[in-house]
Amino acid sequence: MADSFIGMEIAVIIVTASIILAGILIGLGRAFSYKRMENFGVEELIQSIINAALIGAFTAIIELVGVISSSIVSETCAEGNVIEHLICSLTFLNNGLFTIFQELTNTLNILSYYQALSLDFGAFAISPLGNLSTISSVLSGQLISLNIIILLISLNTEIATFIGQNALALLFPVGLVLRTLFATRKVGGFLIALAIGLFIFYPTFVMIFPEPAYEMGESIISLRDFNNNSYYATVPVIDLNDNYAIAGKLDVLSGRCTAETLSNTSYCQTFLDEYNITNMTMQQNLSIDFTGDLTIITQNNVATLSKSLMYAVVAPIFSLIITIVFVKELANILGSEIGLKTFVSI
Repeated sequence: MADSFIGMEIAVIIVTASIILAGILIGLGRAFSYKRMENFGVEELIQSIINAALIGAFTAIIELVGVISSSIVSETCAEGNVIEHLICSLTFLNNGLFTIFQELTNTLNILSYYQALSLDFGAFAISPLGNLSTISSVLSGQLISLNIIILLISLNTEIATFIGQNALALLFPVGLVLRTLFATRKVGGFLIALAIGLFIFYPTFVMIFPEPAYEMGESIISLRDFNNNSYYATVPVIDLNDNYAIAGKLDVLSGRCTAETLSNTSYCQTFLDEYNITNMTMQQNLSIDFTGDLTIITQNNVATLSKSLMYAVVAPIFSLIITIVFVKELANILGSEIGLKTFVSI
């Protein structure tokens, strides 16, 4: 898995070259009895061995975290390393939220039709479903929140993609090169720590938060059931000439035209016959509860939005804090002199 990155191959070449160079310095120092050059070669040899150990440890950690992350994320993300798992999870979440966005837009179109519906009786006029403006405002707010969360998820996906493309391919090998050189050892140690932190710690601690897959599924199901319910469909313009078109639709939405009252209500029977809705169809279809279904949709959307917001905002911030602390501590270790004096003192 880790050896598939070009950056790891470059890192191995760099370490090999630095070991050869250190050996040459040691040989020249002994050949010319130049103790300072020999000691410098020994120091660089030790640093090269440490760099080689870092490559081996980093590869083992990537393999281990990849196996662990396979059991954390959804089944659709069972392949690849830990950063690929995170990208897959974010993509899955983004697609699910966009589906909810589409369905919720259709639901708001239906509500806008009914809440503006007015019956004029000459002496007075009534808007039987005018109070739907309240629930319509709530769902409109949820639509805006969905758009913001989708934006954040897309941003996190771009960040994860950038990390996946550059952490091992650029930061890690450059860090090894700079750490090999005496003057840039601290910078190299920081880049190595940054590569490890971004590639392993950041995605791992994001994925410990649960994905809102179940909540998204419930929201999508409730929205689709509502939008595809033939009883909630708007009345075609051509049928509005019928005196009972609107009243019949209100009868259906109120639940008065049900399978139990079908045989006793001639107006309901006429309306249902006109739209080819039979008694058997009503028994097999979903229950007619217009406002109740809207309440369920609102509740499901709240659960989805809250959990998605936690995954899109809280999880990255939490993971970023841990990553910063880890990078700071590891950079101090890798940027320090780890040579003969260190081993002697130990």
